[in-house]
Amino acid sequence: MLALLLPSSSRAAAAAHLSLLSLLAAVALCVAVPARAADGAAWLAKAASAARGAGYSGVYVYSAGGLAESARVTRLRDASGDAERIESLDGARREVVRRGDEIHYFFLDSKTVRVDRRVSGRSFPDFLPADTAALAAHYAIEVGPSDRVAGRAVQVLRLRARDDQRFTHEVWADQQTGLPLKLRLLDERGDTLEQFVFTEVHVGERIDPKQVLPSRRAGYAGWKVESAQFTAVPAASGDAAATPGKTDVRRESASAVPEPRALPAGFRRVAQVARQWPGSERPVVQSVYSDGLTSVSVFVDPDVSRVAGREGYSQRGAVGVVSRVIGDRAVITVGGLPLPALRKLAESIAPGPR
Repeated sequence: MLALLLPSSSRAAAAAHLSLLSLLAAVALCVAVPARAADGAAWLAKAASAARGAGYSGVYVYSAGGLAESARVTRLRDASGDAERIESLDGARREVVRRGDEIHYFFLDSKTVRVDRRVSGRSFPDFLPADTAALAAHYAIEVGPSDRVAGRAVQVLRLRARDDQRFTHEVWADQQTGLPLKLRLLDERGDTLEQFVFTEVHVGERIDPKQVLPSRRAGYAGWKVESAQFTAVPAASGDAAATPGKTDVRRESASAVPEPRALPAGFRRVAQVARQWPGSERPVVQSVYSDGLTSVSVFVDPDVSRVAGREGYSQRGAVGVVSRVIGDRAVITVGGLPLPALRKLAESIAPGPR
């Protein structure tokens, strides 16, 4: 409207000026897009580093499928290593105490403790891989607005799935430290499947080492203790020599079903282990596949009765389960994939040798 009120010579000058401004704006837009992507990559790397290196304590709420549970978590990293304690605040009294990769699960009401090892699949808020740059192949990394979580300023990030084989992740990273304070997983429609969010958190403060110890410190007299024989299984395990009179879990794994033929793009096997619980004659073999952010486990159990008559699939939140009988084994596939992708993966496993 202003241009119409100007003389013709002025209108020509104004038009030239507007054209120049449009050109500059276009150039600025072209420059801003990669800078924005670089910002997202930098924030993601900062969040991953903070989750691995920072000590923190707080209370978070996990919600999925209309249910919600809260837990108190304390994480300590010092010269002696990495330790964590998670205490449930709702329902039955439970504790998870981890030192390195060794995990103790305490079920306080039933006086039971189960000793296991962490194989793969990190948990909130330490769920990002060390190499976040590799995620860009399968997730578009986008920077969202600033926000607040648990009274702290945060930067919102979105890892948008580039295909229908995985879920979109939204991350709220603490602006001061980078620690993820909130995580939300979305399906292809943008609906929330599950969410973790701190309601109270302290980052970088001094943590007393006693805070990561189990509340039960007086021994396990009167408790049921379940401890697995745990063996990492190399890729070529069929030539392992068995100990006379004992089941060799490495040799047993050689008869496991083959790898799935329908892994989503970017997924590869990152671990394979065998666990043999007290009273079991043969071990359960677990193979873990991951794209760096999402993981899927395939459990091969020689006890078919665990699945027989109950084959099928289910999903709660972002975690799906597919149970099948394959040959003379029960095969249970568990992972954070959309159920169609998880079923396709599970159904691509063919019977293996006895």
